[in-house]
Amino acid sequence: MFRKLTSGKQKSFGGMRAAKRAQAIVEFAIAAPVLFIMLLGIMEAGRMLFVYASVVNASRDAVRYASAYGLSDTPLSGHLKYKYCDGIKTVAKNSGFFLKNPTITITYDSGPSTTSLGTCDLFASPWDDPDINVDTGDRVTVSVSAAYTPILPKLLPFATRTFTATTSRTILGIMELDD
Repeated sequence: MFRKLTSGKQKSFGGMRAAKRAQAIVEFAIAAPVLFIMLLGIMEAGRMLFVYASVVNASRDAVRYASAYGLSDTPLSGHLKYKYCDGIKTVAKNSGFFLKNPTITITYDSGPSTTSLGTCDLFASPWDDPDINVDTGDRVTVSVSAAYTPILPKLLPFATRTFTATTSRTILGIMELDD
């Protein structure tokens, strides 16, 4: 009784499904590069924060080792920790194991805004630095610097930069405790 009037060209359900699939592919092709660059940027920012945290931790661990009074942990070495330049440097390198060629500087002073008592610069030999003469209450300062280089510098807006952390700590030495 009722007749359906149709034009000569009618889309079938299969053709509509193919058109939607093609639309999804085009949308993905437009959005995917933006999403991938965002993902790379997040990963690169995380890597940069990791390098920064490694530099700070290396400085803190090395100055903690250097401020301890006593002999080094190496068996039969007999080195005083605060004078043992190679031991301090090794602690910093072990703490920042991910860092490539960190620069480690070790200095001594009597407190903020005082003149330097010396620099621990005897890294090549297996003994204490004889130039270092400090007392209880003097400070040791360890500065660690390392370069951060992005993996894809031309694709992401991250530049090569150097992170530096400087940490100071007082050498307590031997303290007598009252009974």
